[in-house]
Amino acid sequence: MRKEEIDKIIEAWKSYLLQGQLEGYELEIDKSVPMEFAAIALHLDVQTVRAAGQVEEYYEGYRQAAVDVLNIMGVEIAQDDHSKVISLFKKASDDDKQEELMKHIWG
Repeated sequence: MRKEEIDKIIEAWKSYLLQGQLEGYELEIDKSVPMEFAAIALHLDVQTVRAAGQVEEYYEGYRQAAVDVLNIMGVEIAQDDHSKVISLFKKASDDDKQEELMKHIWG
């Protein structure tokens, strides 16, 4: 994916979603997330929001498909209303969580 395509997807996401209740929010993409993955995640996010205005079954199916793709890519989207930030970051795998827990317990 070319940089121009990625930038276009990011701008489309911002212009569509950072309106109304989300006006004034910022987008932060963690450096650990490849920009191609970020673009895919943002595209899926916009498409899921657009699908929300459609039939309920359609929305739920689209939302679940988007979540499944993001899980495979290891990308998570979170919204912090206090800081007015929407973040994309690398989701910790189960192995990472286990290793972190072991370090916490045994040092």
